[in-house]
Amino acid sequence: MKKTALKKYYLMVLLLALFVSCKDKTSSTTSTDTETSSDATSGNDLDVNTSSFSEDDNSLICLWPKVGLRDIAGRKGAKYLETIYFGETVKFLGEKETASDNKDYLKIELSDGQVGWVYEYLFSENGKLAVLKNPLAIYKRPDVMEFMGNKFTRGNIVVVLNEDKGEWKKVVGLKKDTEGWVNKTSDFIYDDLDIKLAILYNRAINEETSAKQQQKLKLIVDNPAFQQSGLIDIVQNALYDDEEGYEEDYEDDFSELDASISSDQLYITTEVLNVRSSPDSEADNVVFQLEKGNVCNIIEKGLYETLRGNSSNWYKIDYNGNEGWVFGYFTSKN
Repeated sequence: MKKTALKKYYLMVLLLALFVSCKDKTSSTTSTDTETSSDATSGNDLDVNTSSFSEDDNSLICLWPKVGLRDIAGRKGAKYLETIYFGETVKFLGEKETASDNKDYLKIELSDGQVGWVYEYLFSENGKLAVLKNPLAIYKRPDVMEFMGNKFTRGNIVVVLNEDKGEWKKVVGLKKDTEGWVNKTSDFIYDDLDIKLAILYNRAINEETSAKQQQKLKLIVDNPAFQQSGLIDIVQNALYDDEEGYEEDYEDDFSELDASISSDQLYITTEVLNVRSSPDSEADNVVFQLEKGNVCNIIEKGLYETLRGNSSNWYKIDYNGNEGWVFGYFTSKN
């Protein structure tokens, strides 16, 4: 009898130990995805936090499309808590730690009080969100001789940093791809409604499929609150937009340009056109942008391709010494 009771006792202990082990494994699931992965979403994708906590708080602004908030510094052994989106403001809690991957991480607090750690490089400190009402030239230094050959476009979101020299302001854009000085600060819009619209627009056009893009763009257009925004036309145009540029509801008169350019030149017929390092619209390879009416020299005629129902050749072009590839559908070669 004693042996039987002892066996039952050990069996119960073993079962209890297995139960606890399984529970621990479930609760300590780690994320091995990259810092900007989208393995989790934050409920309502239309919620946007752009407000600062207070003037006394040290706030940070997210510069990446999606950033993971984790329970410890680093990714190894860390639990994924929440997704932070481009343009969101968080509170820096004053703790900084170098993780096992030799990267610096910051302890932050979200607007709902949730606390966790983020990769420092993906955030900007001590800046203010703004959206541009007009295209804006950018310079490497606060000097008109230091033009970088690219521009921010209307509706772009920037962080205006706390660095200025006279009328010059230092700014940084999405993913820190564009960083430099601007001297037309009158083109900055600090209105909270316009900034929220621009952030949601950015999320929409960065969706992986055209169907998701259109769905989220329509949500913005149908939202009555955004009808008061002066930037609503950007979203409306994008509902019928191919990735490469904005299509207008009317036809422009390009007769003068047609008469003035040669056969080895082309001009841009859409509001904004991406110029890429290679003839591939799916890659993250945009090197600069052109505007409607810009005249370019043709270096090479590329392959014929159909993109979202629009068919044309790719063209390698030169514009003021800057080279890249454009999709011909949005040029005079259409």
